[in-house]
Amino acid sequence: EAEFEYAARGGLDGKLYPWGDELRPGGKWYANLWQGEFPVHNSAEDGFAGTSPVGYYRANGYGLYDMAGNVWQWCSDWYRDDYYRSLAGNAFIRDPQGPDTSFDPLEPGQKKRVLRGGSHLCTDQYCARYIVGSRGKAEVTSSSSNIGFRCARDDAVR
Repeated sequence: EAEFEYAARGGLDGKLYPWGDELRPGGKWYANLWQGEFPVHNSAEDGFAGTSPVGYYRANGYGLYDMAGNVWQWCSDWYRDDYYRSLAGNAFIRDPQGPDTSFDPLEPGQKKRVLRGGSHLCTDQYCARYIVGSRGKAEVTSSSSNIGFRCARDDAVR
């Protein structure tokens, strides 16, 4: 999860979106999101009523595409609603590895993993989780047209 957020920021620390602080710089869409009245009508101003082709929008500062919107992306971290609060006393943690177990107080018996990036169903009227620091959650066997995954390779020398 922490690695996804770092990658999504593309070198723009503290910005709302992978491209900066403005949702639509110059009036252009930089991600596939819901436009219109949710959930009644998607006006598809960005060109897509559903998913968009990978790489349709410009890459972020690290050359990565679709780090916001289009489809939620699975992270390997277990979801706990209290995880970041548990880290609050630490001055600085580099690449937190996530909790050892899952816990969602709304559904305590369900094992969940973190989702990041938001999807084409996200809107400021409902869930603005395309904002870089936002996170979602899903039960581990969940699937839908707005959830996907990204393959990543670790080139770090160990």
